[in-house]
Amino acid sequence: DILGTEEDMILRPLEDEVDLIILRQAVGELPDREREIIYMRFGLGGRKEQTQKEVAVQMGISQSYISRLEKRIMLRLRRELIRQTNCI
Repeated sequence: DILGTEEDMILRPLEDEVDLIILRQAVGELPDREREIIYMRFGLGGRKEQTQKEVAVQMGISQSYISRLEKRIMLRLRRELIRQTNCI
């Protein structure tokens, strides 16, 4: 308060770090194949972000199947994130 710093400016970086930790844990709970798809699609782990088509070609499956898998994976991640944040 003395310096006039808003509380949100202090707490937001801490909250972001906690969110990142929870996301990493949730992704870590995925089966290997699903985790690999998420890493390729969203450029995690220092990788380049790729389109569904690029991922499909690399994995030897159809783009429509990647789309369906991605939706299922995102639902699973959402549930895992909710579960983990309720445990905190």
